[in-house]
Amino acid sequence: LEAKKREIDISERAKKFSDRYDNMVKSFEEWEEMVPDGDGRMIEVLRGCFAGAKNRQIVGALKIVYMDYSALRVGGDLVF
Repeated sequence: LEAKKREIDISERAKKFSDRYDNMVKSFEEWEEMVPDGDGRMIEVLRGCFAGAKNRQIVGALKIVYMDYSALRVGGDLVF
């Protein structure tokens, strides 16, 4: 695994992570119309997530964290 990691240029890995994050954001934006009507904590959290996904500063900050912090990246990939 380590040998394979060394074979891949750092900029290639960064591009791969960047593209993956961008695809996740794009997919997430497409799901907004599927949010059910109603009240409740989970619905409010979900609406807040969609509101945050429209804020380019938040999306950009989370992209930096996703790309730089491997534990978060792995966890995010598993959840997504």
